[in-house]
Amino acid sequence: MAWLDVARVAAILAVVLLHTAASVVSLAPLGSAAWWAGNGYDALVRWCVPVFVMVSGALLLDARKAESLAAFYRKRAARIALPLLFWSAVYILWNYRHAWDQLGPAAVLQSVARGWPHYHLWFLYMLLCLYLFTPFLRVVAWHTSRRDLWWLVAALFVLAGVNEWHRVATGGGAGLFINWFLSYLPYFFCGYLLRTAQRDVPMPWLAAVFALSVAATAAGCYGVGRAHGLDKGLYFYGYLSATVIPMSLSAMLLFKRCTWEGAWARGAQQLSQLTLGAYLVHPILLESLRGAGLQPEQGGALWSVPALAAVVFAGSLGVAWVFQRLPLLHRTV
Repeated sequence: MAWLDVARVAAILAVVLLHTAASVVSLAPLGSAAWWAGNGYDALVRWCVPVFVMVSGALLLDARKAESLAAFYRKRAARIALPLLFWSAVYILWNYRHAWDQLGPAAVLQSVARGWPHYHLWFLYMLLCLYLFTPFLRVVAWHTSRRDLWWLVAALFVLAGVNEWHRVATGGGAGLFINWFLSYLPYFFCGYLLRTAQRDVPMPWLAAVFALSVAATAAGCYGVGRAHGLDKGLYFYGYLSATVIPMSLSAMLLFKRCTWEGAWARGAQQLSQLTLGAYLVHPILLESLRGAGLQPEQGGALWSVPALAAVVFAGSLGVAWVFQRLPLLHRTV
């Protein structure tokens, strides 16, 4: 389905824009023009990771994909395990490039054990655990009525949302990475439910929910950040915050309205095959350009954030394309 390919490509562009804007939000003075530019861009794309999870759910919970446990795990291992191992090693080396003397077995084990060799790789560690349980989640999806499954999703969103609020309010850590996938189960099931939904939500309603959610995310981050500190205001950026959940669901339904065909659909499909590679490599390009002096928080964030994100996005797709054509590296992306 072309709309799922479009959603993937748009989501990786959104991830790059989010990571480009993040430095502005964290480094520019709170409430300054630069900060508001970064805040606006960041709030605008907070649906990116939830949409990635929903696309996975839409594809992997498809009732037509009945297969044995061995076949499923073999396919997922080829898709996720090798890239995870390879890029964990790459980013551990990257992080210690200026301090080789501090790199040792203990540092490596600590980086891997916490599921955070680099700030973006948490997603693959979470996804790996989610895939471990997907064959059993298929049973739930296929043998539960849609009405009951929606009630389950609603309950899971409430639990995950309360957990997210408590984590930020108390300053708690992310916990063990083996538990992260539990919070994303409602998005995973939503991917299946939204893909198979027969009724279409009116476009004006979807657009209104999305716009209001983005505005509430940006305003909430500022308001709470000004009153209680930016670390608390960043609750609104959480993928399970009260504003990002409706934003993400409306974004997914908006993508479902895409009716691309022909060359446009084929182009989206080809680009979607590069999204994992682009996701994996883009921090190196972004941090290299920042090291060369391209730092949006220094000025002109309104235009420099999207400009830098566009360069990193294009470069990441290019690197992923090259990797896919190299015999020894194509399985890492």
